[in-house]
Amino acid sequence: MKKFTKLGIFTLTIALTILLILPAAQALDFKISGQLNRAMLWGDNGENDDLKFVDNDNSSTRFRFTGSHDFDDNWKVGFKWENEMQSNASNDTEIDIGENGDTGDVDFNERHMDVYFQHSTFGKASLGQGDTASNSTSEVDLSGTTVVAYSSIEDMNGGFNFRDDDDNVITSIGDAFSNFDGFSRRDRIRYDTPKFGPVYFSAGYMNGQSYDFAGRFAYEWDGFGKLAAAASWLPADTQRDPYKQYSGSISFLHDSGINLTFSGANRYDSANRDDDPYNLYGKVGYKFGKWALSVDYTYSENVGADDDEAQSIGTAVVWNVWESVQFYGSYRWNDLDRDRDQRPDGVGNAESIHSVMIGGRVKF
Repeated sequence: MKKFTKLGIFTLTIALTILLILPAAQALDFKISGQLNRAMLWGDNGENDDLKFVDNDNSSTRFRFTGSHDFDDNWKVGFKWENEMQSNASNDTEIDIGENGDTGDVDFNERHMDVYFQHSTFGKASLGQGDTASNSTSEVDLSGTTVVAYSSIEDMNGGFNFRDDDDNVITSIGDAFSNFDGFSRRDRIRYDTPKFGPVYFSAGYMNGQSYDFAGRFAYEWDGFGKLAAAASWLPADTQRDPYKQYSGSISFLHDSGINLTFSGANRYDSANRDDDPYNLYGKVGYKFGKWALSVDYTYSENVGADDDEAQSIGTAVVWNVWESVQFYGSYRWNDLDRDRDQRPDGVGNAESIHSVMIGGRVKF
């Protein structure tokens, strides 16, 4: 049997305690939700091929507790407590092609543990572990296939290693690509303005004297389609985050089902790179009935090492069987061109990696 970590035991104990005492002293509307997302992942690195059974890191297995209450016409207070629970994450290097492919114990990871205070006029303040202002600004996507394909393409197979024709390891897919999506989830304080029509803005400050700014846009035209966009700026060069960064994404969904998505980011990382890394991502998709299809292309430069050129092409299909059940499949080709002077002596050019993922997500 797999052993639970101390964090996992603590989390489950507290959750059960809350459920036991909740009926007697409920102050907020309380909800339990989550999802399981399991998949089969096949890969071929040019030397070996292998089939893995994984947790799909595009949208990992997790459970959450949320609650909120409107205290008067203006004030709303709430919380979100969410934990990730994965066995064999699809981006874990321990599942590399040709390796044992079983990471062992279940991994518990804190995703959200924060409270928020929202006023109808003055906006929303969030305190604790949660989304930074810049999180997801590279990942706006209306295609309907994000459960298996979006701008963070390494979530599907980031643990697979590029190898040369003598089976020497060069680097992993996860280290060769990045969509540079801001600061993700951290212990922070975040402020969101009220909406100004279709637009609102956010700012955050976190441990390590790091801070970020972002803006988001969402608008829908009756009889035509919807448009969503986000952009972020990381202006600080701190000990924790020794770089500056711009990130953004935009997605348009026409009422016909045709959709277009673009994401781009540039990191100014003089402490670690002679050349600044950047990423470009584009997707074309089509939604009809319970189905969604897409094709995407990614280009990352200088991410794993100076002068690296990494490319990826992917296709995806998602079948929304019921409101809470999805089946999906995807194929992805990854390629890396690394200069000889960036490789150890005797290591040749990287072979391309082919991957196929088939799985399902069930929400509760």
